[in-house]
Amino acid sequence: MITFLISFLVDQLLTPGLPGRRRRERSQERAFADGGEVTFQAYVLGDRPYCRPVPVFLSASRTALHVSPTEVKELRRSVLPAERIAVQRIRGRERTDPRTIPSYWQLAQCRDGQADILIACDPTHMRYVDEALGAT
Repeated sequence: MITFLISFLVDQLLTPGLPGRRRRERSQERAFADGGEVTFQAYVLGDRPYCRPVPVFLSASRTALHVSPTEVKELRRSVLPAERIAVQRIRGRERTDPRTIPSYWQLAQCRDGQADILIACDPTHMRYVDEALGAT
């Protein structure tokens, strides 16, 4: 638990301004453009079995979106039903959203059948979510 809190604070306070961040973003952009996967921290909130009230890791490619509790892709990784999930709109965090979502993150309001789903992540990663869900 303490490790989660420390990493959460580092992510909140330091990560947006680190010099290596832009280099990592360019590397992810190239990997995604070449058909590879990009893994990043996110929240998937809602009333579906794949939704969790805690941070998860999404792995996005042009054709699929996977969710895992860790960055290790082989550990309890599951596929999100991208063919059923439709992005309604992408927006900034509002006061009614959970406080655990960083204030600078974006949220994709989605529908999976009759259920509302929220996918929250850093704005630099939201385009990967949008493209992975829009590709189907």
